[in-house]
Amino acid sequence: MADSETEVVLVTEYFHPDTATTGQLMTDLAEGLQERELDMTVYTGQPNYHSGDNDKQPRVATHDGVLVKRIRAPQLRQSSLMRRLFNWTIFTTWMFFALLISRPRRDRELVFVSNPPMLPLAMWLVAKIRRWEYTYIVHDLYPDQPVELGYMDEEGVPARIWAKLHEKTFQDAKHIVSLGPVMKERITRNAGQNFDPSKIEIIHNWEDEEFIEPMDKEDNWFSEEHDLVDPFTILYSGNIGEFHDLETVVKAAAEFEDENVQVLIIGEGDNKETIVRLAERLGVRGDTVKFLPYQDWDDLPYSLTSGDVSVVTVREGFEGICVSSKLYTAMAAGTPILCISQPRDDEARIVEGNESGIQVSQEDVDGVVKAIETWRNNPDLVQDQGQNARTVFEENFTKDQSVDAYYELLMEGTGSHGS
Repeated sequence: MADSETEVVLVTEYFHPDTATTGQLMTDLAEGLQERELDMTVYTGQPNYHSGDNDKQPRVATHDGVLVKRIRAPQLRQSSLMRRLFNWTIFTTWMFFALLISRPRRDRELVFVSNPPMLPLAMWLVAKIRRWEYTYIVHDLYPDQPVELGYMDEEGVPARIWAKLHEKTFQDAKHIVSLGPVMKERITRNAGQNFDPSKIEIIHNWEDEEFIEPMDKEDNWFSEEHDLVDPFTILYSGNIGEFHDLETVVKAAAEFEDENVQVLIIGEGDNKETIVRLAERLGVRGDTVKFLPYQDWDDLPYSLTSGDVSVVTVREGFEGICVSSKLYTAMAAGTPILCISQPRDDEARIVEGNESGIQVSQEDVDGVVKAIETWRNNPDLVQDQGQNARTVFEENFTKDQSVDAYYELLMEGTGSHGS
């Protein structure tokens, strides 16, 4: 059991001042657990994500009372898959040896997240050798993700070996954190016959309820600056990756080319060029569909609340592999959610189950068009679903609620958390 005599070591590639979502979440978690009087140490990398502070950070420092230790090895700014692979390899290898030869101040318990992809296997081996207990936070399931993206053959030798080793990572964990019931089901299937599902705890990711608050477009300078006040605006903000089905949104936008509808896509990512080309081919770029880069951190409370509807989208086949962190931000913003997913996805269950938006399956362009028309023709529905989203968020997905759940888990509390 973690207590004041135990050093809790959080291993995460991203941490403050990096602006990656994982970095924000893990910073909140470390700070929150330290405030709750757990002795926290963070092992992390140098900032290398989008819009992060890329000035090299000290190897050892303290952030809000948390001891932070960073790798000395160089890391590249993440602008391509090859650069990410380089960073992942360096970070995972460094963490393995750094923890293997480390000299703990006292009893130690590991907490690590599922990214980079090979980190869980490295941490499992370290914990096995050092006889440490560990908690595994699953943000993305591997090798399921690269298999679904077509990077690996599910029946190929590398994927089968990876999956078999991951079984041991699940089986030997003290605790496993899942982001939703569908993910919990998938983890249970992946973990093999000898796995005890009771060690999985559902703790959702979160948003800071004081940082992101609902705001009328008429009172939002960002909406004014980008001409979003008058048109009915569908907003997507975040990573534009291969596992986000934005093609369906852009194709639906083309149906509103001559109407007062605006789609705003904010962010960067491997798939952005493809989405931009699609908008150009359909003749809607710059008119019906606008693109903006990532916004400064201080501007996020305004950019994330600048639309009438927020988009949360995942690729088909990703049921249980991840839960989009944009879901919690969209709910905090108090806007209805256009949830592009399968009906049984964790995201869809939350949105539809709480009357906080409309779920549409991937590639269903007509479904997206119909959803937009439904909202445009019924302003009361927009208001009601937006209020429902914020209420459900405040009741289930705030930062303090999730950090409390982690604290109870590390202190061996019982019971499930979230919706």
